[in-house]
Order: sequence, then structure tokens, then C-alpha cells
Amino acid sequence: MIFVDMTVTAIAGPDIGAAFGLGPSGVAWITNAYLVTLAALMAIGGRLGDLMGKRNAFLVGIVTFAAASALCGAATDVRVLLAGRVLQGIGACLMQPAASALIIETFPAGERGRAMGISIGISMSFFALGPIIGGLLTEHAGWRSVFLVNLPIACAAVILALLSRAPNRMSSDRSFDFVSAALIVTGLPLAVYALEAGAPRSGTQELRILEPVHLVMLVAGVALTALFARRQFVVAKPLVHLRLFADPRLRANVLLIGIMQFSMASLVVQGSIYAKSVLGYAPSQAGASLMPLLIPVILLARRAGRMYDLHGVRPLARAGTVLATLGLVTWGAGSFVERYAVIAAGMMLLGAGLAFIMSPANTDTLSRAPDEMRGQISGLMQTVRQVGNAVGVAFAAAVSGAAGALGAELGQAIGWAILAGAAVSALGVLVAFRIPRIAADSSAAA
Repeated sequence: MIFVDMTVTAIAGPDIGAAFGLGPSGVAWITNAYLVTLAALMAIGGRLGDLMGKRNAFLVGIVTFAAASALCGAATDVRVLLAGRVLQGIGACLMQPAASALIIETFPAGERGRAMGISIGISMSFFALGPIIGGLLTEHAGWRSVFLVNLPIACAAVILALLSRAPNRMSSDRSFDFVSAALIVTGLPLAVYALEAGAPRSGTQELRILEPVHLVMLVAGVALTALFARRQFVVAKPLVHLRLFADPRLRANVLLIGIMQFSMASLVVQGSIYAKSVLGYAPSQAGASLMPLLIPVILLARRAGRMYDLHGVRPLARAGTVLATLGLVTWGAGSFVERYAVIAAGMMLLGAGLAFIMSPANTDTLSRAPDEMRGQISGLMQTVRQVGNAVGVAFAAAVSGAAGALGAELGQAIGWAILAGAAVSALGVLVAFRIPRIAADSSAAA
């Protein structure tokens, strides 16, 4: 539910816009309201999971998400729809950090990688399937169905969660730093909103500079977020124990996740735009054209998790970042020559790289976090992903816009944006090769 809803509304957007009389910017905020909420509240959702227990947080998140989906599906006013999208984000922020922490707490060290690989494989699969699902539902059942389809899934999830009898461990530290919460809830939305509202839409050929109001919001948001980070080091009981990131291995894992999310942030949208506008594919074909990115994730995520259980994160992160960077370079080159076969090859390399990065890095990070802090670390890790996503989308849109303003055709402009992502991904290679070795480099040793 969480990952489908990141992309499904991009396809249903035109129909939603027509129903409510929205322009392109209004339609964009049907997606952005959800993404901004994820960026703002993931860290707090993780901390609440520590306080109320991960199982309870997971169940409350599912119910909240389902209620919000029903509200979106029944909305007769755009303000109600936006409120539902924000409420969906709140439910996701309770659900996602708790889900990852529950996997680590339920499985012993030697099995965590395989279990997390299954989870990450499902998540990434539905992230990529979002445009296809959105297109099919919108075409055959109307735009409201993209929200209402969550209701039976949520019911099944609640039943399975109760039957699983998962542990509900709570932190012995019952404190909650409201000042820190206020700083991050104010700072991150300001920064993400400024980036989302100030950047041109992905795939357009316009060059825009942040307007003064967006620049002020961005500076204010970054400043407040920096104050939040500083406060975590000076108060006795911080909202998020950032001191844990003194561990170079844990720090490298989270940095890798952020870099890779930044690099691939806009690829689903950019790829769909390229397939429709450059290759001339129909909407359903455009969605299916992204399948080569999905297939390696499905096939390799579980295997990568098992390899993590045996060998640890270090060799997998090295191989994964190299594959992902080569994949982005190949995809970008294919965009210039307008050959789908080359683009598909790049997608497959990228998908393989992501399988070897995301699951092992997530597992290693949560395995190294103390039990009572696992929820907040999971939330912070997801915050890094969401911020990386927002900044990456704005960056890719700015690159493609600049290329278009300099005379590049749409396909070339998108190609430059993808190659810029490859340059950032190359930084991930450097991070991966600096991950320190530990004795018996494995989750069990950690």
C-alpha cells in the first residue's frame, strides 16, 4: 500500500484533475501531499513505534491508512482529498518503520537478511508496479478505485498481523522530546515543499530558478532541520539517537540508501514520460516498459538477503553500487540513441544493483541498532530515503529543464538527467568501498 501510493496517483492524476478542475500544479500536489508527509513524520513514526510497541504501531498505521484511503476514494472536494493524502502519509509513517523493525526483532541474526530481502523485494516491486496498477484501475474502474483498492488489502494485513503473534517490544525510555519533534515537523516539510513546488515538472523542457518565496522556505527548512540535528547531540534524551551514527558502518549504510534513492528518484516518472513522448508508447505500454527494472529486484532481493546472512553488507554494497551506476549510465545512453533495448539493459543492471544494496543495507542498519532504539533508527532511515527522493526529483527536473533550455530534445534532456543521477550514484561506489571490515563480516557478528 505504501509504495504503490507513491506512484499510482501520478497515472490517475489527469482524471483526478478533470474531476476537480485542477491544473498541473494542483494535480502534482495530490502526490506531493503524501510524499511531504512521509518526509516530515517518518522519524517521529519510528519513535512512536518504540514507545507503543512496533506491533501496535503497525496495526494503528494500517487502520489509519485504510481510513484515509476510504476518505480519498469518497472525496467530493479537493481539500478532502488532500486531507486524506496527508492522513495516508501519517498511517504510512507508523506502519513502515514498525514493519522493518518487526522483521529484525522476529527473526534470528542468521535469517534476517533473507526475511528483509523478501520484504524489500515486495516493496520495490510495487513501487515499480504503481504506474501499471494505476493505469489499469483508472481505465477500468475509475480514479477512486486507486484508493479504495487499499481497503481489502488492509483488512488482510490486520488479520495476518494478529495471527502472526509478532512481539510488541516497547522502549524502557518513555521520553518524547516535543521541541525536537516541532523542529523536524516544521523544517523538513518546508524544505521538501520548496523543492517540490519550485522545481519544474520532470520531463519538461523549461529552466526555472527557485522563486524568492521558495528559496526562503528552503533556507528556513534546512536551518530548522540543522537545529533538530544539533539538538539530538545536546539533550539528555533526544528524539532520535544520532550518536549511533558515530558507527562508521551504520553511517555508511544510511548514506548509501540516501544516495541511491536520490539517484533513482525520478526514474519511474522520467521513464514513463520518455516511453510515451519519445518512443510513442501507449499508456499501458509505457507502464510495462519499466518491467526490466522490476524483474531483477524480484529475482535477486531474497538471494541478496541470504548472501548478506553469509557474507555481510560490505561485498554486496560494493557490487551493487557498481552495477547500479553502470545501469544508470547505460539507461542514459539508451535515451540519447532512442533504443529501448539499450534502455532495458540499463534498467536490468540498475535493478540488480538495487537488490544488492537496499535489502542488505537496511538489514545491517537495523541489526546494529539496539532493540529499544530500533523503531527510531528505522524511521530515520526512511526519512533519509524520502528526503533523498524529494531532492533527487527536484535535481533531475532541474537538469532536464536546463538541458531543454539549451536546445536538447526531450529524450536527450531526460538522458542528461539520468546521467546526472549516475554521477551521484558513483559517489555511492566510493562510500561502499570505504565500509569498514569487521571480524566475520555478517549480521550474526553484528
